[in-house]
Amino acid sequence: MNKNIEWALDHLRKFEIDAKPIFVPSPPGTAGFHSYKTTAPQDQVLKQSAVIEKILDKYTPDWHEKQDKDKRYRFRAIWEATQRCIAVLEAQGELDEHLSDRGPTLDGASLHPWIWDSAKPAWTAGLYEDAVDAAARGLNTRLRGKVSRRDLGEGDLIGQLFSQKAADENNPRLRLPLPEGTAEKTVRAIYAGISQYGQGLFSAVRNPLAHEAPGHTGMMEVEALEALAALSLLARWVDRSEVRRG
Repeated sequence: MNKNIEWALDHLRKFEIDAKPIFVPSPPGTAGFHSYKTTAPQDQVLKQSAVIEKILDKYTPDWHEKQDKDKRYRFRAIWEATQRCIAVLEAQGELDEHLSDRGPTLDGASLHPWIWDSAKPAWTAGLYEDAVDAAARGLNTRLRGKVSRRDLGEGDLIGQLFSQKAADENNPRLRLPLPEGTAEKTVRAIYAGISQYGQGLFSAVRNPLAHEAPGHTGMMEVEALEALAALSLLARWVDRSEVRRG
């Protein structure tokens, strides 16, 4: 199970227990004045509810619409929503299998090792910008090491390495093991595309992370994963390529 869902379920299950309503009957000699109290102290439940609301907003965002308020039990709506959310999250695997039309999902561990090994420590800590930055820096280090060049890096080096100009001892090139008989026009398109792709990635993804304040990009988890996937594709091209020196 996804670690984020496990974390959410831990909080939801505790809240379900702590906020469970306990019937308080009407005072002796009266009727219609019954009420409810929570299992745990009410101030504790109130603090928990602030976190629970955030969890419900993420996993069951329509929870406000589906619950009725109860004047005698102030936590009725959120407590019942918690029970519904627990049911949904516990069945998440089955729901994804039988109802989801989202298509394939991407696992970080399936990315190229150059990318995921660099990104994993920061990603595990929830630092998504740092994870992408680390992956880009790791790829740049691998790239420079492969061709033994320290004078250039990142987009500039990608542009030169996949250039179709002839290689020499001072200007190595990277060449993919393309199928025999690949048309020259196709070969030119592939190397031009890789050059532009790599330069664009380092310019649009890596540079803002390197030169702006943390959090400046506003990169969310899904965007960070997409950036890692984009870097992974570039890493695979670089890894498969042979170094030519003339």
